[in-house]
Amino acid sequence: MSTNNLFTKCVHSGEITDTQFKGAVSPIFMATSYAYFDVDQLRYPRYFNTPNQEAIGKKIADLEGAEAGLPFASGMAAISNTLLAFLQKGDHIVLQKDIYGGAFHFAEETLEKYGIEYSFTKGIEIADFQREIQSNTRMIYCETPSNPLLKIVDIKAIAKLAKKHQLISVVDNSFASPINQNPIALGMDIVIHSATKYLGGHSDLLAGVVVSSKENIDIIFQTGKNFGGNLSHFISYLLERSIKTLAILNF
Repeated sequence: MSTNNLFTKCVHSGEITDTQFKGAVSPIFMATSYAYFDVDQLRYPRYFNTPNQEAIGKKIADLEGAEAGLPFASGMAAISNTLLAFLQKGDHIVLQKDIYGGAFHFAEETLEKYGIEYSFTKGIEIADFQREIQSNTRMIYCETPSNPLLKIVDIKAIAKLAKKHQLISVVDNSFASPINQNPIALGMDIVIHSATKYLGGHSDLLAGVVVSSKENIDIIFQTGKNFGGNLSHFISYLLERSIKTLAILNF
């Protein structure tokens, strides 16, 4: 994480230097094929490591105070890949009652197919989350402010509860954006964004992002590359463009 202010992070974190023409914005790298021999890294779009994909992952990770990030083709791709990366048959997840409809339906319609158990809280107080924890619970998932009712949960208390029970804590931070709220600083393990909303800002792109520790991102990557939900190079470029003015929301 850099020590730059919000404006500098929004404009410069993760940017790609135009070494050929010295342009002021990151160039777009449209290739799907890259050199295989005599290179430091094997690049392929499905591996989330083409230049524009890496740029957006670094930018949002820096804004959130995280070690690393992965850009996905939608917010739901970010959510589903994150959950399936850590949950397996026999595991249980506690989900906040008031969450984005897509995430709610993913839990109801998909998790049981993988043998994953789930419970929705009856309210949004910490006691409601505590009440749903079982012996096989592995993750707590929350969203604050929630979409669309703007319910607020105590992020720091959720993180503390998760650590007490050695659970993975995940929060959807889409509505607050990293300008107004940084859940990792409050103890959460994983932060998810539907970048279609405030990070995109112009209603012209569909994207999602996950940020966390490098260790967690490496685990999510293994699932993500198999499901193939990576963000395209062009949309990655558009998203980086959008975030350059994101900090203006703070004023």
